[in-house]
Amino acid sequence: MIRRLWKVAFAEWKLIYTDPAAVLLLVVAGLIYAFYYPVPYVYQTVSKVPVAVVDLDNTAMSRELVRMASAAQQIEVKAIYPEMKQAETAMARDEIYGFMVIPENMEKNIRGKHQTTVNIFTHGAYVMFHGAIGTAFSTCALTIGATNKVKQIAMSKQVPSTKAIAMRDPFPVSIQTLYNSTGGYANYVVPSVLVVILQQSLIIGICVLGGSRAHRRFRKKLRDSPVENESLPYRYFGRSLAYFVHYCSFILFYHCIVYNIFDFPRRGELLPMVVFSVVFLASVINFGMVVSQMFLRRESSMQLFLYMSIPVLFLANFSWPAYLMPSWMTAISYILPSTFAVPAWLSIEQMGADIYDVAPKLYQLAIQAVVYLVLGLVLTRARDKAKIDIGDM
Repeated sequence: MIRRLWKVAFAEWKLIYTDPAAVLLLVVAGLIYAFYYPVPYVYQTVSKVPVAVVDLDNTAMSRELVRMASAAQQIEVKAIYPEMKQAETAMARDEIYGFMVIPENMEKNIRGKHQTTVNIFTHGAYVMFHGAIGTAFSTCALTIGATNKVKQIAMSKQVPSTKAIAMRDPFPVSIQTLYNSTGGYANYVVPSVLVVILQQSLIIGICVLGGSRAHRRFRKKLRDSPVENESLPYRYFGRSLAYFVHYCSFILFYHCIVYNIFDFPRRGELLPMVVFSVVFLASVINFGMVVSQMFLRRESSMQLFLYMSIPVLFLANFSWPAYLMPSWMTAISYILPSTFAVPAWLSIEQMGADIYDVAPKLYQLAIQAVVYLVLGLVLTRARDKAKIDIGDM
């Protein structure tokens, strides 16, 4: 029994490595995307965003604020303008992506214990820039204000600077970022996308090989092959075994090599990773086997799933919370293994979760695997009995 399964598996591996389309999808795509996708985010955080300052005060304090902004890592002060119109023109030309307006009489108001407002304008079309610019400028402005406030308290109440700081800020807040200490964008997005890449390349690859089996040329060439004429269970599970072992190597490659090269958080223990790999691949492979029975031409599956890659990415719910999505989109997302696999993978790899922590997601993947297994066997049997005649490629 086992020997017959491995015989089918080896025949499927041979087909994978001799079919150009299958090689591209099941081998090359997984390798190229593993390095191609993380490279643009190698610097992790946004830095040196071109900005400007509009200094309407032109005092020692305003110049100190400009120097502090120039020293911020997130931004790079390209120009200092005497009026706001020049900054607006520069931002309209995409020469800068934000600017800070230092109001007139800022120093006078602060020293006179009056409130003053520093306005920050950012280019709203660039979300990542918006956050970096707003954080940098507001931090500098608040620091200047807090420093002067502490000096005023220390001088008026004749207390040490440490006590003045405590009086100025009696409840200091310390924000700690867990599981992504650098706050890097790559640490956030790439691990999730790698799961989607595994899913999409595997599903499309299975569909390409499944579609090719509907062609008369394929059938004529391999009609006498003992592997292609094996009984249904051996053909189905033997092919599934080939894909399973093949993609286990990809998961191991991502975990041990890609994560090390790009320094992604890696806290996963061996047992949770093994259980996740088994359940995830079982769900994806059976889903691919179901869908592959619906295509009579290999090109059809490639056209459909390549166009669906972006919707699948959004339905994985890591780029936008699921509870903020329309209910019908949430319902569609339950069809895809990535909906449950992405949070399970992130919990294990980045948070160091154990099996009990991710059990709900693993149960959902297991249910998918069983449902798609039954559908796959039923559809494969129906296709075996169908008379297919669509001509040669």
